[in-house]
Amino acid sequence: MMKVRKLNLKWADINMAELDLTKLISHFAQSNKAEGKSPKTVSWYSEMLLDYVRFLRSTVREAILAELNATSVRGFIIQEQQRELSPYTVQGKVRALKALSSWLFAEGYTSDNLLANLKLPKVPAKLVEPLTDAEVDKLISVQNPLTAVGCRNIAILITLLD
Repeated sequence: MMKVRKLNLKWADINMAELDLTKLISHFAQSNKAEGKSPKTVSWYSEMLLDYVRFLRSTVREAILAELNATSVRGFIIQEQQRELSPYTVQGKVRALKALSSWLFAEGYTSDNLLANLKLPKVPAKLVEPLTDAEVDKLISVQNPLTAVGCRNIAILITLLD
């Protein structure tokens, strides 16, 4: 008689700390797809998170859930900043990691949100330069005030510029 091997482990019997991050990222992507996030968003999350997995592997660590912590993420941030990536790109990668951490907690893989207290790296403030008077005059002057569309466009421009 053939022996049947039982593969159904209870959730509580699984050693979560040893779970492969690549597989968890794949589950996170499936969850994002199921929530209706765009394919581009799902792909972006996966790309950002797999950069962290590559970082872990390059530092002679296993890419397992036990390695996802604020200390290793700070090391990742420093490495990415030294690569002279845009501060917005580095912050995006950290946002993706924080989203994964929140999802892991919500799904029961972790007992708390591992990166909840991790601060995002700062990005430079974007300075929006206002239009000059000449630019405003040009925007308004190209509209025909004798047409309904022109009147509407002028009203919109004046409202937005106020």
